[in-house]
Amino acid sequence: MEDEWEEELVVVELSGIINSDFLTQCDCKCKILGMDSEQPMMQVGRYVFAGEYEDGLGTCVIFQEEPGHESGGTPELKYMCHTAKKLMMQRTFLSEKKEGEASSGWSRSLHPTPGGSNPTSSSVFEVLTQMSPVKNYPLYK
Repeated sequence: MEDEWEEELVVVELSGIINSDFLTQCDCKCKILGMDSEQPMMQVGRYVFAGEYEDGLGTCVIFQEEPGHESGGTPELKYMCHTAKKLMMQRTFLSEKKEGEASSGWSRSLHPTPGGSNPTSSSVFEVLTQMSPVKNYPLYK
């Protein structure tokens, strides 16, 4: 059936050099490329990440802080969801391919797809900058 789809919750772990205040100051939207592939890419603001899926050790439980509680006291948390799937993302630096330059394929933390096309990092950047978010994925801080 065409209307069937499956929902799976995933915890995304970002690593690499990022400003520690960035996630608290961003507009909480991300763009994801190749979500169903072995190596998805994600853009959050000006940062680009590439990664791969892993099964977590145990269960990742996600809680949301209840609004309206005083900042001085202990925040009240409410259960949101749980999952065992993790997407480990490493910051990736994209650079434009210069004319006449040999193709190096993906940048440092990305690997070419066996048997598939190996887009340059500049073409990946073009796709990421032209895409609209697949969905307004909330970034939980």
